Amino acid sequence: MRILVRLIPTFICALLFTDCATYWSHRKNDLQDVFTFGVENPGYGVGVRLGPLAGGFVFQGGESAPGKRDLGIGYGLRGGNFGSYRSQQLIFGILGSDKFHSLPSKNPTVTGSPSDANPSGKTDSGSGENSGLLFPELPDAENPEGTDSEMDTLEERQKAKSYTLRYLQFYNIPIDERRRKKKEAFFRKYVQSLDPDKKNDALQAYLAQNPENKDDYPLAFLYQIEVYLGVRYGVRIGFNVAEFLDFILGFTGLDLLEDDIE
Repeated sequence: MRILVRLIPTFICALLFTDCATYWSHRKNDLQDVFTFGVENPGYGVGVRLGPLAGGFVFQGGESAPGKRDLGIGYGLRGGNFGSYRSQQLIFGILGSDKFHSLPSKNPTVTGSPSDANPSGKTDSGSGENSGLLFPELPDAENPEGTDSEMDTLEERQKAKSYTLRYLQFYNIPIDERRRKKKEAFFRKYVQSLDPDKKNDALQAYLAQNPENKDDYPLAFLYQIEVYLGVRYGVRIGFNVAEFLDFILGFTGLDLLEDDIE
């Protein structure tokens, strides 16, 4: 009995420590969501985005072959994640499109001499997409579906911060389309609640085929203030008002944007 009494405080302390570690991990993620600073390649032009309204002339990303949109990479802090990311943006006046998602960090950082990293001594200067001097090695996109395979390996939080959209949809959104998206979002949350431990293969297969941000955008996208400037290599700097409020209110336990996920 005495041993049990002594173990109870130890168990409580361990539980509190675990919750505390999770709490501060969420606060760190929320703080990283606030700011954007990245260097991207390739990209040309000048553009500004205030929430969903974009203006300027920007061509960032592109295609290595017709229909193969695999160009457009960046490195820095964006979408709450520090590292490599996929970025493709087109702004022509006030119209255009925007795509972003983090890239999986599969390849280890190469240390040592160049001869250790490449024993054959050969260099690949043909592609020209990534010289390795400015950006770390990134996964190769070998087919038009490459970006989908990149998304499949991301964490849930990284997927939630991803988006693919056209700016035109902010100027003309049919009511039926709004209702359809709300119904889909509600049903997806319902399916997630049925399998919180992710053990039901059928439900998880449905969720994989219907990602949360498929041709959509996170709520914080509407409150992003961002500037882009590029001449071959581009710089993107941004600040998110909603993410800042989410960070401040997070200290009280309130998750304004519902992004405190692992």
